[in-house]
Amino acid sequence: MYITFRKVAIIGAIVGMLILTVALIYTHNLATYTASIDTRPFKAGLIGSVNSLDPALMTEHEEQLIASTLYEGLVYFDENSGNVKPLLAKSWKFSSDGKSLTIKLKQNVKFHNNQKLTAQKVKAAWEKSFSSCKELSKTSLILSVAGAADCLNGSQTTIAGIEAVNESTLKINFAVPDSSFPYKLCNPIFWVYDIQTETDTPQPGSGPFILTGNKDNKQILLIGNTNYHRGIPRLSAIDITVFADEVTAYQSYTEKKLDYLDRIPLSEIKKIKQNEQLSKLFIEKPLLEIYALGLNVNKEPFAGDYLLRRALNYAIDRNQIAEDVFGSGYVPIKGVIPTEVKGYSNEMPGYIFDPEKAKKLLEEAGYPEGTGLKTIILSYNNDEGHQMVAEAIANQLSPLGISIQLQPMEWEYYKKQMQQSAMTFFRVGWAADYPDADSFLYGLFHSSMAGKGNYTGYHNPQVDKILDAARAETKSNAERLKLLRRAEEIIVDDAPFIWLLQKKSAAMTGTQTHYLSVNRMGMIDWFAVELVKPEFSEENTSI
Repeated sequence: MYITFRKVAIIGAIVGMLILTVALIYTHNLATYTASIDTRPFKAGLIGSVNSLDPALMTEHEEQLIASTLYEGLVYFDENSGNVKPLLAKSWKFSSDGKSLTIKLKQNVKFHNNQKLTAQKVKAAWEKSFSSCKELSKTSLILSVAGAADCLNGSQTTIAGIEAVNESTLKINFAVPDSSFPYKLCNPIFWVYDIQTETDTPQPGSGPFILTGNKDNKQILLIGNTNYHRGIPRLSAIDITVFADEVTAYQSYTEKKLDYLDRIPLSEIKKIKQNEQLSKLFIEKPLLEIYALGLNVNKEPFAGDYLLRRALNYAIDRNQIAEDVFGSGYVPIKGVIPTEVKGYSNEMPGYIFDPEKAKKLLEEAGYPEGTGLKTIILSYNNDEGHQMVAEAIANQLSPLGISIQLQPMEWEYYKKQMQQSAMTFFRVGWAADYPDADSFLYGLFHSSMAGKGNYTGYHNPQVDKILDAARAETKSNAERLKLLRRAEEIIVDDAPFIWLLQKKSAAMTGTQTHYLSVNRMGMIDWFAVELVKPEFSEENTSI
């Protein structure tokens, strides 16, 4: 999934003022335990914009976080094991030939309208979601299922390959084998809801909370679902405020108005880490989300020029960009697969900052000290953070004699340009559509994904063959991962990207917040969250 427009840079002047305010606010003791802790709503702050909570229409991470209180999928991502585990499903099994997947559903699950979860309802929800979704990166997730293409193009209203065998059994028949399919079920487009009541907005889900109030998608109130199949949620209610910017949201957090804030100004991270008590409330971990630059392999000067593409990769100081632009909110990467996902290998040589090697490769490519190389246009969606990255790239390539012209664009136009592979050198943000290496490798580099995720025009028949073989491997996950790692090695060597950074979470919890964990997909198990008496006094939490 490509990453939509969002602010990633911090406005220095405003933050400076905020720091002074915070120093004053944070002087009083917050350890006071009130009797209302068992009944008061959990107050969460999210930053961005919310336009829809429909699983098929969501485009922003904030929308997914809110909707995950209402809806669930058949499986969930267990980051401790790196595997998917049952949620609404009880079990699943591939056929011996890998051509079908049989899923057994739990039988004690009810939607918010008290209707029972059935295989028929799962099929209906999926068909509605995929027929109404317009994001190619999402609709492509079901293309391996027989009949899915016909439903997506409108020639059929149902997906023939999804079969409700009985109320508790769902059978998926594949047009082509797809061992990654159980991981795909983590994606929100596969979340389940009851569409019997077409007029309901949102549609009744089976999640741990029920929507009771929504003021202009800015203030959202949810109450606990007492009929939830996993038990009664520990929180009685959740009150979500959607903020337009990080600075305002962080001020609200420092004023003790929030039990959770999903993103803080990157400029505050170092100060928080240095504070003994605040550091205990800070959530930081690598996410399955990368920041890269695409090199269109069908456009000059990158077409057929393997040496030039590699030269640019060695010319970039990723550590400097991570520190100077993002304030350690990102970490450098060397290849396609991010850390903390199965298939990642520390032994991947990848690309490091080596300006001498870059100069040598540039000369071998026929451009000694950049001579003869025309100015390259670097395109990116218009945002202050992306502008800063683009400027850093241009500055780092300049000593090699490579001239870069910056070209910012509005997001919607930029997205269309990406889907048409119309740009030569461009920013790519990719968050995993599902927690598996296949999402990055197949999604970004298989030739069948042209315009859906493969925006560079990359087409290597050997890579296609290996990725197809990995999807066909349903018996041995170890063998499947071995194939994926081999595909990564070839892709990295071909260099259709300049791999730059992997994003880290930068969130804060309150002193009364317990059992809140952000997984590598940036999601929260709201059912587990609890408000409890603080374990420590915050007298020494001044920033």
